[in-house]
Amino acid sequence: MTQANAQSGTSPALGWTAAPIRTLPAYRGPTTFADFPDPATRPRLIHLNESPYPPSPRVAEAVLAATHDLNRYPDIYGRELCSRIGDATGIPAGRIVLGCGSDELIHFTAVIALSAGDEAVIPAPSFPRYALSARLGGAVVRRVKLDAGGACDPGTILDAIGPRTRLVVCCTPNPPSGGMMTAEALAAVAKGVPDDVLLLVDEAYCEFGRHAGGPDTLAILRKRKGPWLSTRTFSKAYACAALRVGYALCGSDDVAEALRRAKLQFNVPTLSQVGAAAAFDDQAYLRTMLDRIAGERDRLSKGLAQLGLRVLPTAANFVSCALPGPAAPAMAALERQGIFVRDWRDPEHLSELRIGVGTPDDTGATLAALGGYLRGET
Repeated sequence: MTQANAQSGTSPALGWTAAPIRTLPAYRGPTTFADFPDPATRPRLIHLNESPYPPSPRVAEAVLAATHDLNRYPDIYGRELCSRIGDATGIPAGRIVLGCGSDELIHFTAVIALSAGDEAVIPAPSFPRYALSARLGGAVVRRVKLDAGGACDPGTILDAIGPRTRLVVCCTPNPPSGGMMTAEALAAVAKGVPDDVLLLVDEAYCEFGRHAGGPDTLAILRKRKGPWLSTRTFSKAYACAALRVGYALCGSDDVAEALRRAKLQFNVPTLSQVGAAAAFDDQAYLRTMLDRIAGERDRLSKGLAQLGLRVLPTAANFVSCALPGPAAPAMAALERQGIFVRDWRDPEHLSELRIGVGTPDDTGATLAALGGYLRGET
């Protein structure tokens, strides 16, 4: 490998691929539950913002009951699930598009909006998929900084829009910071993004945000004249990460049609659809989980503050804090003790650490381990 290839992360073996692929860093997938098949040796995996609790018991019941149709392809439109979501949100079922997690829908949002040379305005740091999918299409990514509280900043977003901007993204609450946009901030973005530019509001953590008193994003987006969509998921608050179900709430038939033209066929299996519908139906269980996670989030935040750390405000199921030095060594030290957390993976934020809200036992172990690290004991 040449020095230039080594510095860029490319390899001569990838010379046959499209240019955007060659310029991307080597794939490094995260550590997951599947890496530890033996429960006796499984560490505390609080780095992926998963729910520490299983989904509603109704989910397993519904999935088992649907196994008799495994010889048939799933409903392309996800009509049963979209009907439930539509009734709850007021978005017509025909303007709701299902995806293999909201991840897939974010990717295809970039596909339908961006051509080579176009520009995408994206908050940073935030979910890596926004920039990755934009770059895969040959678009130019305009990174904009968050506000002081770790929320997407309408001022920097709108200032970055230029004549070649075709897609604007904001996320609330925002990972990895946890900051949540106010109603006023969302309204400014919805109004300020030009009518010929697609606005994507990623709401993967919306249930936590609303539980924390956040604004009704859809009510604000409905006032927008230009195209928009909101992406949500069953992976977080509904504790159905293994089912891989996300959905896009589209502001018009045109946006929904464009997504359907681009997305993969039969992308959400039948068992995933019925499981997600069962989870959505059990709102009492959801409220219980939101209460439990919010309480543990507050305990984790207070514990980190008591260690002398600056803790960022959060409305999600994770907490970020700033360490007095680089986060990577702390992350490695906790991993040696069987606790997986995550740094921000951003060159401008090397000291920030993100910790998922786990069980009470997870919180106690994490605070003890991090406290030991800060005291130089590990």
